[in-house]
Amino acid sequence: MRIVNLDIAGFRNLRHIRMECSPGLNLLTGPNASGKTSLLEALYFLGRGRSFRTRQPRELIQTGASAFRVSAVLQTGDKQRTPVGLERNTRELMARIGGVPTRSLAELARQTPVLLLNPDSHRLLEDGPQQRRRFMDWGLFHAEPAFLGAWRRYSSALRHRNAALRSGAVNRVVDAWDSELATAALLDRLRGTFCEALEGVLRRLIGETLNGVGVQVDYRRGWPLEPSERDFSGWLRAGRDQDRQQGHTRLGPHRADFAIHIDGRPPSKALSRGQQKLLVVALVLAQAELYRRHVGDACILLIDDLPAELDFDNRAQVMRTLAALDIQLFITAIEPGLLDATLWQDAKTFHLLQGKWIATDP
Repeated sequence: MRIVNLDIAGFRNLRHIRMECSPGLNLLTGPNASGKTSLLEALYFLGRGRSFRTRQPRELIQTGASAFRVSAVLQTGDKQRTPVGLERNTRELMARIGGVPTRSLAELARQTPVLLLNPDSHRLLEDGPQQRRRFMDWGLFHAEPAFLGAWRRYSSALRHRNAALRSGAVNRVVDAWDSELATAALLDRLRGTFCEALEGVLRRLIGETLNGVGVQVDYRRGWPLEPSERDFSGWLRAGRDQDRQQGHTRLGPHRADFAIHIDGRPPSKALSRGQQKLLVVALVLAQAELYRRHVGDACILLIDDLPAELDFDNRAQVMRTLAALDIQLFITAIEPGLLDATLWQDAKTFHLLQGKWIATDP
């Protein structure tokens, strides 16, 4: 998937932006507060329906504007083009695919698959399991048609079971929702398979950037493996009383996680800070490769302030790895000379100042 052209209006500090995009590298340069990250944020919102900087969509609307609009023409690997777009005012979000209104942000996300690598991406390794569940689920959403329906059914049943626990409902009411949580087995299988594939791709990428180390992806499903004869519903019944005390369901796919180990040790113990950054880069690139493997097309990769995250040698290695991928990139940097754009024949450099272009170089 490629963005052929992009149109942004009323978003953050960006002036009305119209850009013809390179199918390869799009390098966004300019001083701090020039709008580089805001442009990535607009692209991310188009693909995810949410921001990576705020939970309040109203904050994205430019001062003095009534709404913001982000639209693009997308092109698949077989050259088919589709216009997509969304508009957000203070009350609602409106989306279009192929010129037709849609209420399905999931379908818009399928059309605009974006991955983000930014200074906060280290949270994949350091934060709690929510970040890593989102990472797994993004890959499965695009790779497995059954995943979204199964997750929605499970999430709905989980909310009802938790409400019954908190209200003091009798056991038969609580247990009635256990059968609706049966999609836990499917979610567990899909996530386990995803982590196996992730480990395989990650090993190759790590070999390119961190020679001589072994990597393992340890998937944790969210409830005990033993005794093996007890299924998930059995664990729910066994833990019902404690669930009542805590007011929520303690076990299940909503508690799933994965851990990365380097030669059997946590990354924080086995790797330097710079090497941990390379590991995070490899994780995001592995996700991109798995997307291509399942969908047969490339996703779109957004990278914010890559020079600030890596030293010269590691930065050069990452750029060589990126250049070897058939993927569209939007990368920000304060100075263009910090990144080697000559690795791409069709690279474009866009310079921003105070939310508008002041130069566009082919």
